[in-house]
Formats: sequence, structure tokens, C-alpha cells
Amino acid sequence: MRPALHSRRARAGFTLAEVAVTLVIVGISLVLVLQALNNAKLTAANTRNLKLARDLGLLTLGQIEAGLYQDEIRDRFGGSYAQEGYDDFFFEVALGQDVFDEQIEGIDDDVDAPFYNRNRDRDRNASEEEQEEQDLTLQEGVESVKVRVGFPRIGSYKNYLILEQAIPWKQVYGEEEVEQDAATTESKP
Repeated sequence: MRPALHSRRARAGFTLAEVAVTLVIVGISLVLVLQALNNAKLTAANTRNLKLARDLGLLTLGQIEAGLYQDEIRDRFGGSYAQEGYDDFFFEVALGQDVFDEQIEGIDDDVDAPFYNRNRDRDRNASEEEQEEQDLTLQEGVESVKVRVGFPRIGSYKNYLILEQAIPWKQVYGEEEVEQDAATTESKP
């Protein structure tokens, strides 16, 4: 009877192979969980940058609409948001049909369409006739202003955001510029 008792005690524990397989499974699971956490951290950081870029871009569009950049607006211009406390964020402004340079320091080569366009949001529910009427209005008294906000690259995510808004000429260029343009247009045959 002793041999039977001894064999029961020997089978009560785990074998080295079972422990090794368990460690491999736990190790693989741990690596996958850590990768998922890292991806979540990168996604959260990129989302933060996109939100901040949107807010800063809307700030710049608001400043242009308020007439704060009327002196610089004739030439393509840009700047940094260091004064607002965001040293790594910068912007570039393009007017009308101008497009952004494909390559700018810190920004990817592929320049996409605007992320935010107030006119497109409004036009989404408009009929074709209303859209044509709005397009004529845009051409006559409104300038299309695009702001590209760049920020540090995180992982493989894009590192810029483009916002576009139609702003009345008087607010973009000032009263004097609009009157001069109107006088020049009237004097041409």
C-alpha cells in the first residue's frame, strides 16, 4: 500500500512543463495588455493635441475675423502659439484659393482638406439652389480663410489640423482695403 500513497503525493503538484506553459501564456498576455495601454496613451495624447489645435485654430480665425491681423493679412503669414503657452504649436494662414505648401518644417507631406469648415456644416442641409446662392455670396463679399495648425508628432498620427472659414472682406482686410478694391473694380472697363 505504500507505493499507492507515494504516487498520490507525487501527482498533487504541477509539473515543470505546466508551469512553463502558464508563464508563457501570462507573459504573452502581459505584453499584449502593455501594448494596448501604450496605444491608448498615444491616442489620448494625439486627441488632446487635435482638440488643442482646433481650439487654437478657432482662436486665430476669431482674431482674423476681429481684424487683428489686417496689417499682415495681404501676405501669407504664420506664427507660434508660444504667447498662449503652447510653444510646440504653430500656425500658417492661407486666403482664398491659396493652398498650403506641401512641405513645412514639422508637418507631413500629405495636405488634406479642412477638418473644420463652417460653410460646409451649414451647407449640409441646404438644397442645390441654396448652395448655389451661398456660393455666389461667398464669391462677392467674403474671403475664405484657412488656418493650418501644426503640433508635435505622436506615433504615426498626422501632426496638423486645417480649419477653414468664410469671413467678410471688411473684417479680413479692413474698410480702406475694401473701398480701394471696389474703386479699382469700378474703374476697369
